[in-house]
Amino acid sequence: MAARYGIAALGCMAFNFIYAQFAHGISSAFMTFMFLIPLVAGAVPALALRAAKARPVPRATRQAWALAIACLTIASCLHGVFDIAGTSSAWLFAYLAAAIAFAVVAIIATAKQSTLT
Repeated sequence: MAARYGIAALGCMAFNFIYAQFAHGISSAFMTFMFLIPLVAGAVPALALRAAKARPVPRATRQAWALAIACLTIASCLHGVFDIAGTSSAWLFAYLAAAIAFAVVAIIATAKQSTLT
């Protein structure tokens, strides 16, 4: 699982690099640092769980967490694109709300699992 998040972080870095080539010297912190979302929220916890030899996390919990990370990463990318273009969109709030909802679902599922065992 950590490798997938690492690959996603590398993909974000590559996307930012390529996009910056066509951005006429304009950059956005949201675009520059979007690679940190899958790296810090995905790869680091996955490696920590593996190092701690913790119980396997249920599939539904992993998927909800992955969706939260994906929503945050897409929101950061779009925010960066909109910053560079000099505009904004109401869709950013929708991505943020979805990310929060998926994260809450993952946290509740994890809490339920820990109380059952």
